[in-house]
Amino acid sequence: MTRPSAATIQFGRDFGALEVPVGTTLLAAAARAKAPLGNACRGQGVCRACAVRVVRGAELLDAPGELERRMQLDPGWRMACKTRVARGGQLQLWIPHWGGDLPCP
Repeated sequence: MTRPSAATIQFGRDFGALEVPVGTTLLAAAARAKAPLGNACRGQGVCRACAVRVVRGAELLDAPGELERRMQLDPGWRMACKTRVARGGQLQLWIPHWGGDLPCP
């Protein structure tokens, strides 16, 4: 069961789930889960290599900042380097570069 100060992030069938504290970026969580997420700009928010689709739990994330808004990502997509977990709960992400199917609900 997820603590209120933590979120469980599901990275799909191949990488399982990981509990992270509120305030963790999705990029840091992906690194802990050993999920293959791009990071060409080293977290500066300018390359889009870390873009992920939020399948479930978008309301648990902080609001997009100026850098993310300028990227004009499609709805449901976030930049993992600039997106932080804002509250506890269950999140489900899809990493497009991995090439797998969307994770099962």
